[in-house]
Amino acid sequence: MKIATFVNGGGDVADFYEKGKLCRYEQISGEWRITREIALDINEDMNLLETKALFFTAMSQLDDCKVFLVKKFKGLFHALLMEELGFHTWKSAGPLREQLDNVVLQEKEYVAELEKQALANIGKPPVRSAGHGGCGGGCSSRATAPRGPSCEPCGVNPDIPLPLLLGDIEEGRYLIHLAQILQDNPALNSRQIVIPALEEKNFKTLEIICDHIPRWFYNELRNLKLTAEPEVPDESGQWLKVVVSPT
Repeated sequence: MKIATFVNGGGDVADFYEKGKLCRYEQISGEWRITREIALDINEDMNLLETKALFFTAMSQLDDCKVFLVKKFKGLFHALLMEELGFHTWKSAGPLREQLDNVVLQEKEYVAELEKQALANIGKPPVRSAGHGGCGGGCSSRATAPRGPSCEPCGVNPDIPLPLLLGDIEEGRYLIHLAQILQDNPALNSRQIVIPALEEKNFKTLEIICDHIPRWFYNELRNLKLTAEPEVPDESGQWLKVVVSPT
């Protein structure tokens, strides 16, 4: 199995804004070895387009690796890994080699469970998933324990915040600050938050604030017969804003 992660100079799993490098690990003769090292220097002064361009260029060099060990389950890079690049993302603790061993065990259990569910669902009509598996990226954000099989499923379903009413109800203007919700609720994903609001269609305009446009977004708008204005920077200049309305 190939597992990628971003490590700092001390060889620890790091945040992408730290100084470090992207490493792909493989088990060879029972030992974890780095089979690809990729330079990646991202800082918080870069704008969103620069950040994403550097990130995608580096990630494209991982070839067929689709498992990633992350430092945390939130933020722009976690969203990009899952929704844009289709990685299975995991978070663990302890020495790096031990974390990699834990990821192997949990990934195998996860894949086995998916296969079991697929067999059980043969002949049944498809159901829209509100969990990570429905984000279009094949993602499975879970946390692995340092030594045991304990695993926090990505399907944890905390209360999903409702869109915020802007002005009078007759105006029908609502807001979802997707970026902030994902930061505050790392167990959620963009589909869980936005799709229910889109399906309700009880708005004249729905403003969505995000750090990137999810890959599934425009397909869902077409399916639901909704339209969106071109995304623009929000008032803070930190996020993107897209305004959705019924056709």
